[in-house]
Amino acid sequence: MQTYYQMPLDELCSLLIGMTRSFIEHFPANEVAADAIERGSLRRTLEAMRARAGLSRRDDTDIELLSSVLDRERGCEVLGSFMVFDGHEDPDLGAIGEVREMVDLTDRGQAIDACVRSLRRIAHIRSICRARIDAEKFLLGQ
Repeated sequence: MQTYYQMPLDELCSLLIGMTRSFIEHFPANEVAADAIERGSLRRTLEAMRARAGLSRRDDTDIELLSSVLDRERGCEVLGSFMVFDGHEDPDLGAIGEVREMVDLTDRGQAIDACVRSLRRIAHIRSICRARIDAEKFLLGQ
Protein backbone atom coordinates (compact mmCIF):
# COMPACT_ATOMS: atom_id res chain seq x y z
CA MET A 1 0.00 0.00 0.00
CA GLN A 2 1.34 3.40 -0.95
CA THR A 3 1.50 6.04 1.71
CA TYR A 4 0.23 9.53 1.08
CA TYR A 5 3.80 10.76 0.78
CA GLN A 6 4.56 8.32 -2.04
CA MET A 7 1.38 8.77 -4.08
CA PRO A 8 1.62 10.95 -7.18
CA LEU A 9 0.43 14.44 -6.28
CA ASP A 10 -2.47 14.44 -8.74
CA GLU A 11 -3.79 11.17 -7.28
CA LEU A 12 -3.40 12.48 -3.75
CA CYS A 13 -5.29 15.68 -4.57
CA SER A 14 -8.00 13.66 -6.31
CA LEU A 15 -8.29 11.42 -3.25
CA LEU A 16 -8.60 14.48 -1.01
CA ILE A 17 -11.27 16.09 -3.17
CA GLY A 18 -13.24 12.85 -3.35
CA MET A 19 -13.00 12.26 0.40
CA THR A 20 -14.01 15.85 1.12
CA ARG A 21 -17.04 15.67 -1.15
CA SER A 22 -18.12 12.36 0.36
CA PHE A 23 -17.69 13.80 3.87
CA ILE A 24 -19.80 16.83 2.95
CA GLU A 25 -22.57 14.67 1.48
CA HIS A 26 -22.81 12.59 4.65
CA PHE A 27 -22.25 15.40 7.18
CA PRO A 28 -25.24 15.56 9.57
CA ALA A 29 -25.50 19.37 9.67
CA ASN A 30 -29.13 19.42 10.76
CA GLU A 31 -28.53 16.93 13.57
CA VAL A 32 -25.44 18.57 15.09
CA ALA A 33 -26.20 22.28 14.76
CA ALA A 34 -27.34 23.95 17.96
CA ASP A 35 -29.54 26.51 16.19
CA ALA A 36 -30.35 28.02 12.80
CA ILE A 37 -27.40 30.41 12.93
CA GLU A 38 -24.94 27.60 13.54
CA ARG A 39 -26.64 25.48 10.86
CA GLY A 40 -26.09 28.34 8.37
CA SER A 41 -22.43 28.64 9.38
CA LEU A 42 -21.96 24.91 8.92
CA ARG A 43 -23.56 24.95 5.48
CA ARG A 44 -21.41 27.88 4.33
CA THR A 45 -18.30 26.14 5.64
CA LEU A 46 -19.18 22.91 3.88
CA GLU A 47 -19.88 24.69 0.59
CA ALA A 48 -16.53 26.48 0.79
CA MET A 49 -14.82 23.13 1.39
CA ARG A 50 -16.59 21.54 -1.57
CA ALA A 51 -15.00 23.87 -4.14
CA ARG A 52 -11.34 22.85 -3.84
CA ALA A 53 -11.17 20.76 -0.65
CA GLY A 54 -9.43 23.59 1.16
CA LEU A 55 -6.29 23.42 -0.95
CA SER A 56 -6.50 27.03 -2.12
CA ARG A 57 -6.53 28.43 1.42
CA ARG A 58 -3.71 28.49 3.93
CA ASP A 59 -5.76 28.14 7.11
CA ASP A 60 -7.84 25.35 8.57
CA THR A 61 -10.67 27.36 10.11
CA ASP A 62 -13.19 25.16 8.33
CA ILE A 63 -11.76 22.02 9.94
CA GLU A 64 -11.58 23.76 13.32
CA LEU A 65 -15.21 24.90 13.17
CA LEU A 66 -16.49 21.47 12.14
CA SER A 67 -14.32 19.74 14.75
CA SER A 68 -15.51 21.97 17.57
CA VAL A 69 -19.18 21.36 16.73
CA LEU A 70 -18.66 17.60 16.37
CA ASP A 71 -16.62 17.39 19.59
CA ARG A 72 -19.32 19.27 21.48
CA GLU A 73 -22.05 16.98 20.21
CA ARG A 74 -20.00 13.82 20.78
CA GLY A 75 -19.47 14.92 24.38
CA CYS A 76 -23.24 14.91 24.87
CA GLU A 77 -23.47 11.29 23.72
CA VAL A 78 -21.20 9.66 26.33
CA LEU A 79 -22.83 6.83 28.25
CA GLY A 80 -19.78 6.09 30.39
CA SER A 81 -16.27 4.74 30.10
CA PHE A 82 -14.47 1.45 30.57
CA MET A 83 -10.89 0.24 30.70
CA VAL A 84 -9.36 -1.91 27.94
CA PHE A 85 -6.01 -3.71 27.97
CA ASP A 86 -4.13 -3.19 24.70
CA GLY A 87 -1.23 -5.61 24.53
CA HIS A 88 -0.38 -9.25 25.01
CA GLU A 89 0.50 -11.75 27.71
CA ASP A 90 4.16 -12.78 27.77
CA PRO A 91 4.87 -16.12 29.56
CA ASP A 92 8.03 -14.77 31.17
CA LEU A 93 7.23 -11.11 31.77
CA GLY A 94 3.48 -11.15 32.19
CA ALA A 95 1.21 -8.54 30.69
CA ILE A 96 2.97 -6.26 28.20
CA GLY A 97 0.99 -3.30 26.96
CA GLU A 98 -1.12 -0.52 28.35
CA VAL A 99 -4.53 -0.05 29.85
CA ARG A 100 -6.55 2.64 28.10
CA GLU A 101 -9.81 4.27 28.99
CA MET A 102 -12.42 3.92 26.26
CA VAL A 103 -15.57 5.99 26.00
CA ASP A 104 -18.92 4.24 25.58
CA LEU A 105 -21.01 6.24 23.10
CA THR A 106 -24.62 6.11 21.98
CA ASP A 107 -25.38 5.18 18.37
CA ARG A 108 -25.55 8.88 17.51
CA GLY A 109 -22.24 9.40 19.31
CA GLN A 110 -20.62 6.62 17.30
CA ALA A 111 -21.86 8.19 14.06
CA ILE A 112 -20.46 11.56 15.14
CA ASP A 113 -17.18 9.88 16.14
CA ALA A 114 -16.94 8.40 12.62
CA CYS A 115 -17.36 11.94 11.22
CA VAL A 116 -14.59 13.18 13.53
CA ARG A 117 -12.24 10.44 12.33
CA SER A 118 -13.03 11.23 8.67
CA LEU A 119 -12.44 14.92 9.29
CA ARG A 120 -9.06 14.21 10.92
CA ARG A 121 -8.04 12.08 7.95
CA ILE A 122 -9.06 14.86 5.55
CA ALA A 123 -7.05 17.39 7.58
CA HIS A 124 -4.02 15.10 7.52
CA ILE A 125 -4.17 14.51 3.76
CA ARG A 126 -4.80 18.22 3.17
CA SER A 127 -1.65 19.17 5.09
CA ILE A 128 0.40 16.67 3.07
CA CYS A 129 -1.05 18.00 -0.21
CA ARG A 130 -0.28 21.58 0.74
CA ALA A 131 3.27 20.70 1.75
CA ARG A 132 3.91 18.81 -1.47
CA ILE A 133 2.43 21.62 -3.57
CA ASP A 134 4.62 24.15 -1.73
CA ALA A 135 7.68 21.94 -2.24
CA GLU A 136 6.93 21.61 -5.94
CA LYS A 137 6.58 25.39 -6.28
CA PHE A 138 9.84 25.88 -4.39
CA LEU A 139 11.71 23.41 -6.61
CA LEU A 140 10.34 25.07 -9.74
CA GLY A 141 11.42 28.47 -8.46
CA GLN A 142 7.93 29.99 -8.24
